[in-house]
Amino acid sequence: MFRARLILCFAMLMFLTPAYADQAPRRVVSMNLCTDQLAYMIAAPGQLVSVTYIASDPSASLIHDKLSNLHINHGLAEEILRLDPDLVIAGAYTTRTTVHLLRRLGVQVEEFKPSRNFQDIRNRIVKMGELLHREKVANNYLEAFDKNLEAFLKTPSDNAQKPVLGIYSLNSYVAGKGSLESEMTKAAGFRHMGAEIGLSGSGRLSLESLILTNPDQLMTWRRWAMLPNRSADVLRHPALQRWFSEERRIFMDQRHWICGTPEVINGIKALKRAYEGKKND
Repeated sequence: MFRARLILCFAMLMFLTPAYADQAPRRVVSMNLCTDQLAYMIAAPGQLVSVTYIASDPSASLIHDKLSNLHINHGLAEEILRLDPDLVIAGAYTTRTTVHLLRRLGVQVEEFKPSRNFQDIRNRIVKMGELLHREKVANNYLEAFDKNLEAFLKTPSDNAQKPVLGIYSLNSYVAGKGSLESEMTKAAGFRHMGAEIGLSGSGRLSLESLILTNPDQLMTWRRWAMLPNRSADVLRHPALQRWFSEERRIFMDQRHWICGTPEVINGIKALKRAYEGKKND
């Protein structure tokens, strides 16, 4: 009897879902930090009901102090189903078991891949606006993003004269060409170390290799460098401190660099300000 009722419920869900396709979702759940932040920007008041627990982490999230009216989820199907969502937004490479289960239960799940360039950011702004039926708000963000980005990209300069910026992260990770980090670095007026050495995607670069590569400036993440764990030890290594003097070090807030949202503009601006401040000292 229970199994028959469960099958009937599944059938009703599958039958009813198309009827609501043209209506704005009223209860949206996000299961990924980047969709958390983009949905928060575009959603109508009360439309977004839950974000991932990472959104409450001040070292990673730009909305960590704005979540008082939102439920926090850990990407578990049982906690998300209790929220009775009519739309769930997820990253393309996370919480796969939950995504598959929710879809089997008839829940609409939309996935967003990580942004690797500025066009990806534009596409994701548009997609989020369409999913939430907030196209006008999304378009406003898109226009502002393009206007701000144009100011960085329209000034021609000799690429060979630009300084090389190395960005060094936890566990010695660096990004390469074809990454959003590389795009942002170039927009700020630098050559990107990972792209310069031919790295594709991301990978680990030993401290010895970093010193041999010898970028003009080294950027590290302020909050992560202070973490009391082994993954951050390399960012405090005496050899790194000695080789890259204070004049060659730039500390940034990593939160503007993690996700492909319009907030990357603030990351680019902050990097330019930090470097220009060093040149003027």
